[in-house]
Amino acid sequence: MESPSMLAPTTNAVSASSTASFVHRHYILLKAHYFLFFSAFGILYPILNITLRSRGLSNSELAYINLIVPFLVFFTNPLLGFIADHSRRYLLTFNCILLIVTILYGIMFISPTIKSHNIDANIIYDNKLGRVLDFCASQEVATKCSSRSECGCSYSSFCRKDNSPFNFTFTMSPNDTRLTTISLVDISASSKCGIQYRVPVDKYLTGDNKELPYHKGNASSSDACEITCSIDHFCHGPRHPRQLHYILLYSLLFIIGTNLLSIGITIGVSIGFATLSSPEIFGEQRVFGTIGFGLSAFLASRLYAHFHSDLVYIIMFSTATLICIGITSLIRIQPRTHEENTNVSASKDDEIEAKTKTKARFKAAALIPLLKNIDVIIFLSLTFIWGMSYAPLDPVRIRFKILIYL
Repeated sequence: MESPSMLAPTTNAVSASSTASFVHRHYILLKAHYFLFFSAFGILYPILNITLRSRGLSNSELAYINLIVPFLVFFTNPLLGFIADHSRRYLLTFNCILLIVTILYGIMFISPTIKSHNIDANIIYDNKLGRVLDFCASQEVATKCSSRSECGCSYSSFCRKDNSPFNFTFTMSPNDTRLTTISLVDISASSKCGIQYRVPVDKYLTGDNKELPYHKGNASSSDACEITCSIDHFCHGPRHPRQLHYILLYSLLFIIGTNLLSIGITIGVSIGFATLSSPEIFGEQRVFGTIGFGLSAFLASRLYAHFHSDLVYIIMFSTATLICIGITSLIRIQPRTHEENTNVSASKDDEIEAKTKTKARFKAAALIPLLKNIDVIIFLSLTFIWGMSYAPLDPVRIRFKILIYL
């Protein structure tokens, strides 16, 4: 016959489950945790690269930044996951990560924009093309706006003729560019911008502007122009001196923040499994994260369309993360069972005994066998493609840009 002491643990477990509040019995806090976290994720993450472009970073710079993030996650995610699993301080780890991410992204949104000169142009006469706009700018001036012409992006030239202003709208094609070689010695304005443009404008000139005096191969102050795009950050001339530190600041904020945000997803999964009494019901909780992502992304886009300010995103993101931190702090983690505690104690004893015999050292060579696995190769390949998808890589141009800014 079984003794009462043998039935005690089961009786206590049932009693604890039956007396649990409605909030904890149905995991309301865990559902709210996923809803708020992925709401914050959906508010900000889709527009991070657009925000960096609007702050003055080029496509090539964004490509390098996005290429670094997956590799960093590949190494830091298992490390922080191991620390959280070993200490079972999932809530503290997650809240610290989310708080740091909020601060980093907040700094990103209030940091000054990378300053660039306007694109200065002159109307000159070309024997083959007629009157042309002659100017020097980055390669992205032709690719960014022209690829979005169907969305309403266009080029405008604001000029002066005999102290009388006039303007016209024009388009560009790949034939309007002449590649300029960047030299280590030549640090002139032409070498900084990289591409020389000559855009035929005779067909865009109307009325008295058709009678503009022309200068064969030379420009005069009477036909100086300034080129802009309907989307401001798509068109800019050479950058001001000493802007490299702002580029590095934005890069570090994006890389560290995005890396920690990705780790937060992993820690969030650990919180779910450590909270639930049965892993089979994890999907019922996690689906609220998907709902939050979709709703918040839509709401943020509507609010931005109304206020026309990037601050909408960071305010909504900060609000969601701070509430999420408060909700997460109230989640109850399931205590370890007696069997788990015994196994942990035994493993700790084994580790202490092993350390007394020899000190284990991490060797980078241990990662080499991983490269033989097809799934690792696919992951690294997709990582490289992911980074390149944001812009064409141009290592030579980036290297010389850094030398110029220094």
